[in-house]
Amino acid sequence: MSQGKRAGEPGDAEAKDTAKRGRYPKGIHRRQQILDRTIEVFAEFGFEGTSLRAIGEAIGVSHAALRRYFDTREELFLEVLHEKDRQALADARVDVVESIDFASHLEDYVTRAPGLVALRHSMVARALEPGNERSRTFFVERYESIRREALLILRLAKAAGTVRDDISPEVAASLVIATMDGLSTQCLLDSRVDLHAGMTLLEHLLKPVGK
Repeated sequence: MSQGKRAGEPGDAEAKDTAKRGRYPKGIHRRQQILDRTIEVFAEFGFEGTSLRAIGEAIGVSHAALRRYFDTREELFLEVLHEKDRQALADARVDVVESIDFASHLEDYVTRAPGLVALRHSMVARALEPGNERSRTFFVERYESIRREALLILRLAKAAGTVRDDISPEVAASLVIATMDGLSTQCLLDSRVDLHAGMTLLEHLLKPVGK
């Protein structure tokens, strides 16, 4: 027996029309504009208690227009995190061979976009709850992707002689991510936590002896 449509869910004709719009360059550009503006709003003001309608008002987009690209608040949140990750990783690749500098990148991210960091932590907690398979799948894939990126950075640094060669880059990649997540959480909860000092210590432990 087929399930009924959810309240407010677009019909087949509307869904097909939306899918077609999404493939057009104009539709893709408009969707990117919405994501970029949402990132700006979340970075400054946070996200708690916001509905799609409230988000639309905050970024200057009608609720109907927002629903053309994102069916639910969860979908928008996950896409915002995906886009911010893409931007952050692109920035982090620039200077990794000369010297690993996770501390500065993390401190800059948390300082400039505390709302987005809080959003990420909140969505991770949601993904751990039963029944939230979409969020769980997103974060499983996200951490796999970030581990690959951290592993690439560490291997490049190891080849350049800026990371010690007696440790496993795979284990170090997971450790770096765990430290970044843990320190950013503590920093958001208590501003006295020295995020930069914690990451700098980890980087020091990764360097060859004598450097």
